[in-house]
Amino acid sequence: MQLSEISPDEVIYWQWGFVTLNATIVFTWALMAFMVIGSWLVTRRLSTTARISRGQNLLEIIVHYTRSQIEEIAHESPERYLPFIGTLFLLVALANVLTVVPGFLAPTGSLSTTAALAVC
Repeated sequence: MQLSEISPDEVIYWQWGFVTLNATIVFTWALMAFMVIGSWLVTRRLSTTARISRGQNLLEIIVHYTRSQIEEIAHESPERYLPFIGTLFLLVALANVLTVVPGFLAPTGSLSTTAALAVC
């Protein structure tokens, strides 16, 4: 059986009594830490001048894309939904892109993560 055929819920890293840390939880936490640190690094030196950093440029492209998608679908101002939808977009996109890292099991490959995101 290959690792790609195993659900992240089946890979147990630590268990004590009824408390279990499976790959879904571990990699979701790692992904959240990666997003928080990345956000802090990009936003600590934001500029309003014509010369901006690569990180700020990437961030502005992502925000513009997300804003245009929300506006196209909702037919209203995207400001109300942008923080939530943008965060979900980044979480799912990064989780799927990071599967190229050996040993990384995408939390989105778990039915529990998919169901939790659907309930949101």
